[in-house]
Amino acid sequence: MTDKPDKLRNNRIYYLEALVPVLAFGSTLSGIALWEAGILSEIQYAAAGSFLASCLLAYLAWYRPRKDIVSLTTPLYGFIFLVTPIDYYQGILLQLFYAAGLTTLVIRLHFRFGAGADDRSHGRKELAATPLRTYVESTRDVLAGLEPAGGRNASMAFLYFAEGEYRKAADVSHAGACHEGTPEPLVRAFGILRQHAELLEKNLPRPVTYQKFLPADAALMAKPLPAADQPDREFDTMMDNALLLLYSAAWHASEADRPILIASQPFANKLLEA
Repeated sequence: MTDKPDKLRNNRIYYLEALVPVLAFGSTLSGIALWEAGILSEIQYAAAGSFLASCLLAYLAWYRPRKDIVSLTTPLYGFIFLVTPIDYYQGILLQLFYAAGLTTLVIRLHFRFGAGADDRSHGRKELAATPLRTYVESTRDVLAGLEPAGGRNASMAFLYFAEGEYRKAADVSHAGACHEGTPEPLVRAFGILRQHAELLEKNLPRPVTYQKFLPADAALMAKPLPAADQPDREFDTMMDNALLLLYSAAWHASEADRPILIASQPFANKLLEA
């Protein structure tokens, strides 16, 4: 029942995102044509479309679960370009560069901050019916007592790692492991993620010895471990299990982060299916 509304909403967002470069570049090109025809007296007014595009970009950024400060501030620059007199050729170059910048920002917004608007505003609060949801539900009893602060650390560690922010992922993982009251399996998950993040940050290979879950944690693992004679696969599977366990912990303990976690389902599903 909810698939069709979600699809329509996502299509609307895609159209609005595509409208950003259309407005920005289209306004400048139209301004050039109007200037050549003698209709437009000041080339600065050709920035009207870029100003509207920047307002649209800020609107799209505001309704993301996580706010992109850079995109939110673009209307300020768009307004300055619109009201400030400038030489014709300099104005054209400035507007084209600004249009290219807006286009880059909307692409960044789409891929880094999620394609959808804040799911909380649409009442969507559940994971899709996938193996990921089955796994998350299977860990409910073990993780139900986790404090919101621990869930928040788990959420941010997962998200930073998913975005390639390895230094931040390592720092949050350290904080999560040191937080009082964190269950031991989660402490190990934070430790595993921190080690991987630090190695990736420095582009270092797998160490000979590395952090692992204990045999007692097997019931919480989303993926079975490979044979002991496959250290590379075991190393990677440990990381996948750590990320998925943190995802589940964040889901159960940090309800405020659920919209972001819902938007991150594709990454979590890839980990589970790999």
